[in-house]
Amino acid sequence: MISVRLILGGFGRRAIELIVAGVVIAVLIAVIASAAAVVEGARVALYRFQQTERPDVIHVIGRFNRALFELPRRGNLPPATLPVYEPRIEPEELKLAGGNATIIKRQSLLRNVVTENDVSNVYVFGIDPQLEVKASSFHVAVGRFLAPDDQNVAVLDQASARSLGVHLGDSFKVRTAGDTDLSLIVVGILDSMELHAAPLSTVLAPVLEPSARVVTSGAFVPLRTSEDIFARSTLTDALVVAKSVDDVPRLSERIRQQFRLNTGVFVEERYTQYLRQVRDFRYTLALFWTVGVLASVLVSAIVAALLHDVYTDRRCQYAVLAAVGFSPLHLLSLIFAPSLLVAALGTIAGSLVAAALSPVQFQMPSLLADMGPVTPGFNGAVLAVVVIVALAAVSGGVARTTWMMARRPIAYSLRKGEL
Repeated sequence: MISVRLILGGFGRRAIELIVAGVVIAVLIAVIASAAAVVEGARVALYRFQQTERPDVIHVIGRFNRALFELPRRGNLPPATLPVYEPRIEPEELKLAGGNATIIKRQSLLRNVVTENDVSNVYVFGIDPQLEVKASSFHVAVGRFLAPDDQNVAVLDQASARSLGVHLGDSFKVRTAGDTDLSLIVVGILDSMELHAAPLSTVLAPVLEPSARVVTSGAFVPLRTSEDIFARSTLTDALVVAKSVDDVPRLSERIRQQFRLNTGVFVEERYTQYLRQVRDFRYTLALFWTVGVLASVLVSAIVAALLHDVYTDRRCQYAVLAAVGFSPLHLLSLIFAPSLLVAALGTIAGSLVAAALSPVQFQMPSLLADMGPVTPGFNGAVLAVVVIVALAAVSGGVARTTWMMARRPIAYSLRKGEL
């Protein structure tokens, strides 16, 4: 009880300044918490947009050839011109250029599935199942996805499975480059998929999304199975995933230099376009940070001045307590208790105001990138920011008093001129 009276007693007319300091801190915390929550929500939206756009992925692709002919094994069907990517990318050269980047190899084919008197087009993608999921997404409805040790098996989407009339466990035949039919067993059926950097849809084939301009369906097989179909190990395209987004320009240039003599290999990166898209978004985030920092500096100076006046009137009281035998630790607790109480009450009030007035969702201004709605994020990071700001604001007000009580003689604070 005596400690409570010592903490709260003796303020007199300075209690009004203490209350004003608490209100100012509450306003400061409301501004800082709102700005920090907006920045945190925008950071999440920016990360989500980056995961969608994948500026860290470089697409190395072969030339598009529209003069490849496939003939059915039986019947009187006319030959068809099938546009496919030419397999011109040597895996060894790509690995040499990629260095320590992750290389996702592909063989994108458009092959015929042979029946008794008919032939159907289906896209066949030879992939590395362990690495492809780092850039693309697959949702298996029935069965399982490909495993690294699989051979002569396939995973189809529902549209392709219906078109070919196959179910889980059935098999279908694909024409190989050696004019033979390779039988593939269906081990899984997808109900949705999103293939990163999918080829353009240019021929009649089963589709999951009819309005899409790129291929949205197909049969996925292990790379060694596609090599048997294609009778070669060269790649039609590949994805090079950089260790960080900032490595993309240097890595792209290395790949271009590696394939500069091969006019049929092209290097496509989204890093430059991504930077243009998010530039104004980042400028807006910097504006929020600037507002928060300026508000912190200005309001902290006001709070420090108010608390300095309050503690100036109480130095004599603290000196008397030190003279009658109060320990330094006990004395420091009496000095800091009022300011910490003001900081705690101001922080709680300001945080409640910020949470109550902040919108649930809003659109951040972005001229080129539509990143979707931004949700202000009140999390541990925002709490840490407001606590640090509140402590910094009150620390300036008690710093001089604490230094005088700790470093100067007690008689100095008892002098009339120091009251």
